Amino acid sequence: MAQTVKRKRTLVKFAVQQTKYVEGEGSTTTWQPIEVSIGKDENGVDIMTDCFYCEWLNSYGNTAIQQQADGVIRPARVRIPFVKKLYDALCTEDVRVYKNGVIDDAHRFTLASAADNYIEDNKMLEFQVKKYEVR
Repeated sequence: MAQTVKRKRTLVKFAVQQTKYVEGEGSTTTWQPIEVSIGKDENGVDIMTDCFYCEWLNSYGNTAIQQQADGVIRPARVRIPFVKKLYDALCTEDVRVYKNGVIDDAHRFTLASAADNYIEDNKMLEFQVKKYEVR
């Protein structure tokens, strides 16, 4: 039986870091949402979204205890249907993951592992996320 994303119940958004240089002002860094086309409207214009649904599995047991000792809170494993643009960003750029689609520090996670294109089958992505405790 092939692995699949069974319970796509958690809304997540992804953002990549972009630095732009403005002459006379210097560099500014912003976080731009990753958007993908989900189809076309009646005029042939792409319909874009930055919302993705995934299976969010919180860590528990020895793994979670060890990570909490290292200052990591709320570690989790994320499984999401394969999206090429998302996979490329996860493999090559600094990416933030926002749980429940809320873009703020309380819902922001960072990657704790590389993204895995499960069995190189282009059907599912799997990766680990973490959130550091702020003291």
